[in-house]
Amino acid sequence: MPAYSNVGAVTAVDESRYTVVETDTYARRPQRHFADLQPDLNIIRINDEKVGNIPFSTYYYKNDSPQRAVLKPGTYTIQLEYRLPRQFLFADLKFDGKPGQKIMARSKYVGLNRLKVWLEDAATGEVLSTMDD
Repeated sequence: MPAYSNVGAVTAVDESRYTVVETDTYARRPQRHFADLQPDLNIIRINDEKVGNIPFSTYYYKNDSPQRAVLKPGTYTIQLEYRLPRQFLFADLKFDGKPGQKIMARSKYVGLNRLKVWLEDAATGEVLSTMDD
């Protein structure tokens, strides 16, 4: 069972019928730890529904926000949180999910307090949404 899903627990097993959204944090570090000082990319809201913890600005925040979601195909607005121990940034991205599609939420540090966050199709690498959209 994924960390978040808007489909039934029994049918979510067959991901070929649904859109899977996964963050690059989940893909690269499945055994991550909240004190490893590495950035995390978390799913906070999907279509304005809270699916994860919205953080306080504190070092001792334990993260249990999902990094993977199985969704019914359709149009979604997803709020992602890029988090370091003492800093965080929110990004709202819109996408159209298709059956059998895997979407990766990616992030890249580009300079002092500058960050890019985007969604891309995992199979083709096509950018589906960016923070600028």
